[in-house]
Amino acid sequence: MNESLKLAIIGIGAGVFGMTVWYAEMFTDFKTANLWRRMNGKGRISRNYAAIGAPAFACIFLLGGILGFINYFQLPGILSRIAAISILVFLSFFLIGLLPIKFPRWVYADWQYAKRHGLLDENDNIDQEAYEKHTKGKGFW
Repeated sequence: MNESLKLAIIGIGAGVFGMTVWYAEMFTDFKTANLWRRMNGKGRISRNYAAIGAPAFACIFLLGGILGFINYFQLPGILSRIAAISILVFLSFFLIGLLPIKFPRWVYADWQYAKRHGLLDENDNIDQEAYEKHTKGKGFW
């Protein structure tokens, strides 16, 4: 098997794995998702990176793998350009995710958790008292 084809398969696998981890962390209550959320909350990565940068990084890997397939099988050049432009768009999302700016609250995993468990007040803000009572004082992270 050609080396570029192996890298394309690895890129697609890494992209799918990254998107699966992000989805589980953001939208599910699996035990592994709770583990990933706790790992992210120890100050290793920012909330913005977990919400914006991680899925963008996974999409870059996925599109890079697709681009490898396109080049390996010598498909039309327009497909290569579309994949390359998409990679640049996701790279800009990744860089925006590194900025210390505040995104809408629904972007963050703690708000999604509160929404799943009915811990939002009438203005769709996290009800801190209900949240602390639900987590037994441990907090989200």
